[in-house]
Amino acid sequence: MATRDLGYLGNPANGLGIVRSRTLIGNLRSWDIPRKEEALDITINEIGNSPIPGIYLLFDERSGKKVYIGQSENLKSRLATHIKSPEEKIKNWERAIIINDARNAAQSDLNDENIRLVLENYLVKLFKINRYKVLTMSSRTPSLSSTQSTLVHSFKEEIIILLTKKSKITKVLTERGDDEVYNDEVKRILQRNGYDIQKWGKKEALINSQKTFIRAGSTKRRGWQVTFRGNKPVSSMTCLEKGEGYLLMPRGPILFIPLKIIKAFVFQNDPEVFKRDSVDIFIRFDGQKIFVVYKNSKIDVTSYSILSYP
Repeated sequence: MATRDLGYLGNPANGLGIVRSRTLIGNLRSWDIPRKEEALDITINEIGNSPIPGIYLLFDERSGKKVYIGQSENLKSRLATHIKSPEEKIKNWERAIIINDARNAAQSDLNDENIRLVLENYLVKLFKINRYKVLTMSSRTPSLSSTQSTLVHSFKEEIIILLTKKSKITKVLTERGDDEVYNDEVKRILQRNGYDIQKWGKKEALINSQKTFIRAGSTKRRGWQVTFRGNKPVSSMTCLEKGEGYLLMPRGPILFIPLKIIKAFVFQNDPEVFKRDSVDIFIRFDGQKIFVVYKNSKIDVTSYSILSYP
């Protein structure tokens, strides 16, 4: 996502360890606070009269990069609970980042639960691609009006600035429709859609009793490059030549393409293809369709999406 030059102002930590920051030409502000009730009280009172709606992130970075992401119509109440009696999975959190537009519920655009839910889900994906262990599952994604969508788009730009300046993230979501979906989420989506998973790994799986190769691809000018190689009986190249199994691409709507479809396509365009040790195909996400590209030809594979596209 390209961001506008919204500017950034960050203040040093005060005596309680509270770090305040904001975008200069936007709406959002953030308070990075330690796990102390006094710090929470000062922050909430600074914003205005409670209840204060917004987004919050709880960080436990002593035992790895862990983050819990939440949203609430009453940040003071929710965070007070997390301070006193947090959930087991985030019991050792040390610091929280509160994100709000410096207004209480009567005036804040974040008083809209649908906007908060969309931003919460966005942050879950954002921290996953930045290799955090995200301790929050995605919640429902509501439909937005045009006005809500405009606000969400603006808030996303500001959130990227705030979190980048705090060195919490280095990678951002492209939102072109081909963002990577991470392993645990892909598995849940497949199961929700009726797929029978007998084995599951990072690069290979057994789905509906069929060998499945999980490949996110590497970005190239022609699309996301996927390479088939190897001459062992269960290698990706051998399975492609036999037309047995599936390619699972964990991007965008998640593609589950039968290898027999890819085999027929590449062989039609290159009868010598299986005399080589490897073959590269490219997956291209266009505005309305998804294509497999090989040499100068392409085939529409949109129908093999698990989720709707676009």
